[in-house]
Amino acid sequence: MGDQNYFVFDCDPKYPVEPVLEQLKTQNIAFETTQEGDVIRLWVKDPKWVEPVAQFYRQYCHQQDYKLSISNLFKTPVTTFLLVFAILVALFTQLGQQFTSYFFIADIQYYPRGWNFFEGEWQFLWRSFSPIFLHFSIEHLIFNSLMVWYIGSLLERNIGSIWFGILVFGCAAVSNYSQLLDSGPLFGGLSGVAYGLVVFAFLYQKQQRQLFIPKGMFTLAFVWMVLGFTQVLSLIGLGNMANVAHLSGALAGGFIYGAFLFLPVFRSKK
Repeated sequence: MGDQNYFVFDCDPKYPVEPVLEQLKTQNIAFETTQEGDVIRLWVKDPKWVEPVAQFYRQYCHQQDYKLSISNLFKTPVTTFLLVFAILVALFTQLGQQFTSYFFIADIQYYPRGWNFFEGEWQFLWRSFSPIFLHFSIEHLIFNSLMVWYIGSLLERNIGSIWFGILVFGCAAVSNYSQLLDSGPLFGGLSGVAYGLVVFAFLYQKQQRQLFIPKGMFTLAFVWMVLGFTQVLSLIGLGNMANVAHLSGALAGGFIYGAFLFLPVFRSKK
């Protein structure tokens, strides 16, 4: 290649490189590609572009993982199950208008006002996370689904489906029982899990591996949680939120992250 070319990266065969090359042409960045076997390599003429172009390519590859495609859905089975089942439950319950008792964490007692746990070990297991699938508005479902897909799919790819499943179940159980003790069983949604994923991803990205999640997203999530404990959201027509579920889910995400660090198998995924 000579001294005038500087190696940047080997192209990942999972992602088409043509959009990246077109962007380099648009930015007037001089480059060349070579091929060794099935591997395409990118080189630039000016060494100052090596790191910026490499960073751009890494971000491009991560963006491909966000796309809602059949292949991406199969790569993240736990995240896919959460979203598909939440949508099916929304249709089944007509967004919380019917059959909600199948998903409440406890049995509501009307006279006198109160609640009781459902009997049976399987009921206990199911009810520990069943409320996360229950949503009461299309906005509620869309917001939670987007958050879980964006952050959940990234985490599942990085820590593996088994560890991610444990993370989801732990955040779900902690947030659900915390909200039950605070306000009773009339609640639902993926928000508690979403906040657990936010905190876990924040710590994971800060201490282990870059996930390319914008810092502004973490800031927005935490500000939104704080606003939930005020009257601001109610005053603008967003109604009451399961604030204790949000906070406890966030704390659970941080606690589970810390617990995972003691596991050699989890540390080996760095």
